[in-house]
Amino acid sequence: MSAERRGVLLMIAFVVLWTLVELIAARLISAYTAYQVVWMRYGVHLLLMLAWWGWRDPGSLVRTRRPRFQLARSVLMFVMPVSWFLGTQAGVSLGTTMALFWLAPLLTLAAAALWLRERAGPLVWIVTLAAAAGTTLFYRPLPLPASTALLLAPLAMGGSLALYLVMTRSLRDEPLRANLFYTALGVFVLLTPVQPFVWITPGWGDLARVVAVGVFGYFCLMVLDRMAAAAPLSLTAPGMFFQVALSIALGAALGHSALGSSALAAFVLTLAPLVLLLTLRTAPVARQEPA
Repeated sequence: MSAERRGVLLMIAFVVLWTLVELIAARLISAYTAYQVVWMRYGVHLLLMLAWWGWRDPGSLVRTRRPRFQLARSVLMFVMPVSWFLGTQAGVSLGTTMALFWLAPLLTLAAAALWLRERAGPLVWIVTLAAAAGTTLFYRPLPLPASTALLLAPLAMGGSLALYLVMTRSLRDEPLRANLFYTALGVFVLLTPVQPFVWITPGWGDLARVVAVGVFGYFCLMVLDRMAAAAPLSLTAPGMFFQVALSIALGAALGHSALGSSALAAFVLTLAPLVLLLTLRTAPVARQEPA
């Protein structure tokens, strides 16, 4: 199997795990603040790593040649949920938030081209732009908020994910274990001072969901890290739109939403990048990014 095909398959696995984490976390977000849910998620992530490697080889969790770069990258996983929380609290609609967030694959292609010299071909750009239009068709962002400054929050969400992907690709020669540990550590430390002000003790049922979110979230980030190491982002990032297509399909299958003409068109458009990436036989060779 080629590295490019392996990268796309890992992207599919990442999207499936990501969707699973979102479905479980949705039950928690309705009862707790996003700050607490994210803090608990990464707390479970850290406990899982410490329980498995902490007593065997604790140094392997922090051994990296680029600790400051690692911590800077972890801040992006803090920016994503905080931007979502601030935007929704300010009154930005869910449709607007999601439509702007899903500019992330386009931003990733642009950032990968500038930073990593991994340039996507014209066909990949066209299909990715069409998929972005499909997300707008599905989420229907109108009406926009009265202040356009509020749109910075969902844009920060998409931008932080794009930059996280590019930085993860830059860390492909670093130990996977350290990459995952630093990602969780930075978010956990930044959100810890907030917990006394937002803490609600979860019941046993919610505690089980927290553990599930943390465990699946760990494997989700692990697969994402392996995907970024396997192939250029120009051949994997557009596949993220599969998450939207999967959400549309699940919503229709579970009876949460009707599969009307707009939803069907959005499904086709957001599935198209994945189909294209799976059928591409050639790939641009990524040059080493500047130090």
